[in-house]
Amino acid sequence: MKNECSIVRDLLPLYSEDMVSTDTAAFIEGHLKNCEACMNEYERTKDPKPIQNSDDAAPLKNLSRKMKIKKINIIAMTTVFVVFFAVSVFVKLSAPSYLPYSEGIVTLEKYGDKGIILNFDESVTDFDYRVYDDPDDSSICYCDIEAWTTIWDRWFSKRNENLSAVVTGRSKPMFISYVPNDESENICIAKYDPYAENQIETDVDTEHVITLPRLTLGYYLIFAVSALAIMIIVWFVTRKKKQIRIWVERLGLYPAAYIISHFIISGICWATNSLTRDFFSIILLSVLLYGGLLLAHNIWYLKQSYTR
Repeated sequence: MKNECSIVRDLLPLYSEDMVSTDTAAFIEGHLKNCEACMNEYERTKDPKPIQNSDDAAPLKNLSRKMKIKKINIIAMTTVFVVFFAVSVFVKLSAPSYLPYSEGIVTLEKYGDKGIILNFDESVTDFDYRVYDDPDDSSICYCDIEAWTTIWDRWFSKRNENLSAVVTGRSKPMFISYVPNDESENICIAKYDPYAENQIETDVDTEHVITLPRLTLGYYLIFAVSALAIMIIVWFVTRKKKQIRIWVERLGLYPAAYIISHFIISGICWATNSLTRDFFSIILLSVLLYGGLLLAHNIWYLKQSYTR
């Protein structure tokens, strides 16, 4: 009897699917009529399997959700770091390399009675000038000229014509100087006087002036290093409190990103002759790098949460 029950129970899954021969089916049916235990087993075989308890499935669903979030974070982090690298390369290639003064690097000509025209030679790929009044004598003004080239312009930006600019709007004598930005003296090129017969005078003797680089980036760097040091101290104090520690880490990533971006743009040098450009380049890179570091931070904690 026991052997027969074992045989029948082994055949029940096939019998319930109508996958046995006629003789075997007759044998099983005859046995089921006389064996209540096998009949009960047959009834259980026919019933569908119960749906898994939602409480039992919750950990798997939570793990699946975390893995999807991690995958999205990895894609986003990779994208941010690629953009960060591309912007870093472009900023370095487009960094100005200031040109020293040479004869003919900039020439002047009259623009009617309204001002002067600055003409630059082919070595100049970009320039800037600033016109301002003499703080001690409002009857005269100055025009400081800077000229530079960049690796990006030399490699990718081909110019068919030399650069030029018109300086107008000043009805007073103007001293035009070239600023070499190499800590040497500014060179006074000419004096423009709209009321003189010879409006452009090239043989001019003025005070010797040196335009020094700005040191502001150094102060910002010191502030970022100090902020990072404070965050490290706070992290050690609160490292056993997970939620506080995580937020301290997130906040501390920005001064770290700023410091790295500063060294990418300026290296170990604090001085800069293009403060506005360098500062906004550092801010742009630091924001991109901070976003990438935040995503890496999130990925780390997601990994820790489902490997424990």
